[in-house]
Amino acid sequence: MSQTPTRYCDLVMKGGITSGVVYPNAVLALSRDFRFKNIGGTSAGAIAAAATAAAALGDRKHAASGSDAPCPPTLGFAGLGRVAAQLSSQGFIFNLFQPARGARSAYRLIVMLAGNAGPLRKGLAAAVAVVAIAPLETLLLLGLFLGFGFWLAGSPGLAAAALPSVVCAYLGAAVCAVLRVARTARRNLLGLCSGLAPREGSEKPALTEWLHGILQSLSGKPVSEPLLFGDLWTAPRYPGEPETDRAISLQMITTGVSHHEPRTLPFTDATFWFLREEFDLLFPNAVVDAMVVMAGPPDRVDGRDYYRLPVEGRMPVLVAMRMSLSFPLLISAVPLHEPAARRTPLGGMEGETSDDSEETNENSLGQSTDSLATGGDAPVSSIERFRICWFSDGGVSSNFPLHLFDAPLPRWPTFAINLVYPQGNDGASATENPELPLPRDRAEAAVWLPLHNNRGWQRSYSSIARRLALAEMSSFLFGIISTMQNWRDLLQSRAPGQRDRIVHISLDRTEGGMNLDMSQEILDSISRKGTAAGERLYQFSFANHHWVRWRNVASGLQRYSIRIAASTKLAPPIPAYAPAFEAVRAGAPPPVSYKFRSAAAEAASQKLFADLVAQGNEWADLGPDLSDGTPRPLPQMQITPIY
Repeated sequence: MSQTPTRYCDLVMKGGITSGVVYPNAVLALSRDFRFKNIGGTSAGAIAAAATAAAALGDRKHAASGSDAPCPPTLGFAGLGRVAAQLSSQGFIFNLFQPARGARSAYRLIVMLAGNAGPLRKGLAAAVAVVAIAPLETLLLLGLFLGFGFWLAGSPGLAAAALPSVVCAYLGAAVCAVLRVARTARRNLLGLCSGLAPREGSEKPALTEWLHGILQSLSGKPVSEPLLFGDLWTAPRYPGEPETDRAISLQMITTGVSHHEPRTLPFTDATFWFLREEFDLLFPNAVVDAMVVMAGPPDRVDGRDYYRLPVEGRMPVLVAMRMSLSFPLLISAVPLHEPAARRTPLGGMEGETSDDSEETNENSLGQSTDSLATGGDAPVSSIERFRICWFSDGGVSSNFPLHLFDAPLPRWPTFAINLVYPQGNDGASATENPELPLPRDRAEAAVWLPLHNNRGWQRSYSSIARRLALAEMSSFLFGIISTMQNWRDLLQSRAPGQRDRIVHISLDRTEGGMNLDMSQEILDSISRKGTAAGERLYQFSFANHHWVRWRNVASGLQRYSIRIAASTKLAPPIPAYAPAFEAVRAGAPPPVSYKFRSAAAEAASQKLFADLVAQGNEWADLGPDLSDGTPRPLPQMQITPIY
């Protein structure tokens, strides 16, 4: 075993709620010989990514100290080992999820329905939950229906109305229970668990409180100074480390529900504000205090103080992580605010959809959207009104963000860990029973890494067939939702130059997911699979990966250039469109927008266009065909937004 890691890697981890138990052991296995440069994830993968980045920072601090003593037990990867042990302890994860006041019965019902209990037990739990959530309404409706039967026909009417009264009372109470839970969730920022303990002085920390302590201890920072992205970027460098802009880069995905889009964290171009009274419900006081100080004087609108959200390196890692793991309904969403109307210096009102300035640089989808929402770059003297923007679980839009840190020709591998839940034709799990002890060879059998170029491209299959018609319809609907959520990630994960860097961990339906209260045997099996996944990545061939990537780049670039050249061969030409082609080729007539800022840039653009057309014509006429024998399916190059 190497004492000093000599290789570097990136790591991307998929979302999966409690399935994230698998990640710490995988990271620990990799940390023996790899140093982490770029780390990313979504939802539970975001938790693991943040913890890994914090541990990497702690490890760098210890290495920079020059001490020959072992790393302190709470710092770096030694501390991450303690975190792995905690997460693998029965009941620990369950205790992290603490529902808000008035939401306990609904929370228990969700856990039961998402678990592996039988239909009879789930039905009984639903019946009990309705009565527990709306007891007065249940009794009132039952008494009302029974009284109506007695009023119509006395005792015989009372007896005849007994069963219908119970059914009608239950249905009415169910409606009342749903409405009450909805009010409770809205009061708790659209979730049943805020992440903080519902009562002060609670003996057991809730999820966000525990995560804050973990990030601080792993990184070696005091609890009163929250870990910032900038701390990772400026972390001490290892001797001989490759030069990069940032020592450690951490990115996560959240879903902007109000804007219907995925967003990458930390924000770089976005401008949002937050309300302290809302963030006090979601984050520890030390984190909110630090953010208020960084924000400076607030913008006071309609009697409320709006603080500017710290972005880029000043954004707390905990805040970004919390925005990525807001599992819908279970965990509260994160509210931010943006200007809905501004007053210009001339006294006019600027709304939310002003025209874009041609001088505006829109480098990302987020920047473009924010420009529209906040009135572009027009001068503003005051904000007249804010509107709320809700951010929820990143897994809603990108549960497996393989695109993070991807490069045409990578300098080192970007590993990815995928979580797979296989289903048999009858809906039962296709893996072995995890309640039984899982020896090492069985854990390794549940982990798979494509080791040959002809592996990993096969389509997945999930049967929707069920014994009951209602269950089959439910399976069909959930299959549609899963396809909407995962199709882009799934296609990318099967592409050549992508699939060989992904290790797949097969989890039983009783492992992870919404199973918050797993047995010790199940937790141990998940942990062993994590270790096996980290070990399996040592079989990855970077030489083959890099060559496949070059074959993809060469093929895609050649075909893209041929298409550019073909666009100039329109015959006969369309006179009305001729000026558009000439603006690109020769710069005259002048373009209508996004003009180059210098004559040198304009000349370079025209030369680039001429070179691409000439190269495309040569390849189309004389070849050779660089796509001949390239990996399949063929890659394509196209312009897509950055998010």
